[in-house]
Amino acid sequence: MKFFKKIALACLLFTAIALTQPNTANAGWFSRFFAKKVPVAPSLTQIYPIQDDKAFQNVAKVFHKIPFNNPELEYSILLPKDWTSQETIQSDSVGGGLNAQIISEIARYQSPVINTMKASAVIESIQLTHEISAKNWLKNYIYSSSCTPQGKLVAISDKKATAKCITTINGDTLYIHALAAINGNNLILVKFECPLYLTGPLNFIAQKALDSFKFILVTDHPIEQQKIFSFANAVRFSYPVSWVPNGLDTSDNNSMYMQLFNESAGRGKRKQIDGMIRFMVVRRDAQTSLQKEAARMKAYFNSFLGLTFTKLVSSEKTPAAKRFLFSRYETYRVATKSQTSHDQEVRLVVLGSKSWYVFAFLLTPTESDNFYTWACNTQAFDMIVKSLH
Repeated sequence: MKFFKKIALACLLFTAIALTQPNTANAGWFSRFFAKKVPVAPSLTQIYPIQDDKAFQNVAKVFHKIPFNNPELEYSILLPKDWTSQETIQSDSVGGGLNAQIISEIARYQSPVINTMKASAVIESIQLTHEISAKNWLKNYIYSSSCTPQGKLVAISDKKATAKCITTINGDTLYIHALAAINGNNLILVKFECPLYLTGPLNFIAQKALDSFKFILVTDHPIEQQKIFSFANAVRFSYPVSWVPNGLDTSDNNSMYMQLFNESAGRGKRKQIDGMIRFMVVRRDAQTSLQKEAARMKAYFNSFLGLTFTKLVSSEKTPAAKRFLFSRYETYRVATKSQTSHDQEVRLVVLGSKSWYVFAFLLTPTESDNFYTWACNTQAFDMIVKSLH
């Protein structure tokens, strides 16, 4: 009996020593039984294994489609082969199938279940009627669709741009990787939609999918048909057909004028002018100078248009033809004398060759006042300026 008491006493003594020595091997042994277990968050590869180029190449599959049998809409995109194509209803409301007013869903691809959730790649399209860059179209789309931007929009080119945003659809919060791509007068919007919880795990596959998207038949022609106009042998340019010529005066070969209006339907039968481009071409001689012509233009703005220049926004060289000896492209904020009118923007281009001064300016609503109109006006003006020769 004494022997068992001694054994018990030794065990109690050993336990007391072990508990007072937390850094010993015995302390670690006891902690297996008494320490609270902390769950370890699953890694990206545990949630979704495709996290590098090699893994993506092993599962990638080309999804290809020709919406409305329109070759300018034909595209391909890479997605994992276990994604499935969903049925979509395509409306033939317009000749080519696309609507110029409402964006239409033309394809949808869905992932298998990932941690009880699914992701989708949605392809939508719309027919464009005015010149606009892909970046500005995408920016307007994001803000008008109540999608909160995440980071900066990226312009890959005038015809391709990407963005990220967060939105709520049918009660679900989604993180969207978006790509806008223009081909001819068609715009395709690719939206990689994933539940917010899967944003990290699906980030790699979303980028690979958007990077892989391409049109099969790429066309170089602009959104709108173009018309050619020439001021005698002074200057020649092209302009979009939606801009209406107005106020042409070529009666004096030494000083010629011409205007273009961007018109939209106003009240009743009256047209509303959403933008104006004006050209002034002056022959260089002993009686003319750049300073004199600039003073005449300022008087035209102040007296005829009732505008006051309030701020120089930017000043840079113009991407003009080699025949021009000098060039300048400046953007101004201007105010009207009427207190009820909004401030406007003027983009002014000045070119000079051996024989001619060429002035061209755009008067447009500001970006903050009417973003879509501003985006179309500035894109058309920049295209016209680039065509000057």
